[in-house]
Amino acid sequence: MSSSRRDFFKKLLGTGVAVAGIPACAPDIDPSPLLDVPAPGEDGVVSLVVQRYPDLSRVGGSVTLRFPNGSGQENLLVVHPSDSTYAVLSATCTHVGCPMGFDGKEAVCPCHLSRFDLTGAVTNAPATVPLKAYVATYNAGTQVLSISLKSGDDNFPSVINGTLTLTFAQFPALQDTGGMVSGTPTGYGKTVFVFKLEDGTYSAVDSVCPHLQCEVGFESSVDGLLCPCHASTFSKTGARIDGVATSDLKKFTATSDASGVVVTIT
Repeated sequence: MSSSRRDFFKKLLGTGVAVAGIPACAPDIDPSPLLDVPAPGEDGVVSLVVQRYPDLSRVGGSVTLRFPNGSGQENLLVVHPSDSTYAVLSATCTHVGCPMGFDGKEAVCPCHLSRFDLTGAVTNAPATVPLKAYVATYNAGTQVLSISLKSGDDNFPSVINGTLTLTFAQFPALQDTGGMVSGTPTGYGKTVFVFKLEDGTYSAVDSVCPHLQCEVGFESSVDGLLCPCHASTFSKTGARIDGVATSDLKKFTATSDASGVVVTIT
């Protein structure tokens, strides 16, 4: 293991992040250099003047953005594959949670050589779950790269003044017991699941698994939510059922009236 890689893992482990499989590190791939940045503001936009960071400004370069503890924002891998092209992905491998590197073309896990393209899709195992991709735009005139952490689905309602409103007219499934709606609202940037429970009340939970921040999905065989990375399972109310996760999913307050369901996003 190179000195730079050893120092990187030492710094990373100092944050309390658990990284499995470090002894198996591939000999020729280093994690991307760390760049500590402030917590994102209310708009969820992180701006970087690229030329200030030599590891990122050169074509083929990359950095790992590390946010303050308690910010709730995962580390981001920012890569510069060509000219004015940049891509931003989750910096944590979905296999066993190692920090990602970049070989100039693809994101590469130093631990077990999983590879991902610039959209986050897996191109080489052992990882089977893609990395999350973030929306980023580069202004060549100002040399500023803007990363949007709260962008969402175009066909899903946005969070407005801290609330997500899902009308029955748009989401009729929420009128039926056992009905479910999920989507990523602009203004939050993470997938939210909303369920109508057996007792007629509603549950709304975040999609981020507390283990290594992979995104859970609904799994009918467990009638709940399953993390595809390491198989932790959660109930429709977000309670941990089984697996390596040690805490529940984040929960939101959900209320309903004759027109639909309102979720308070915090």
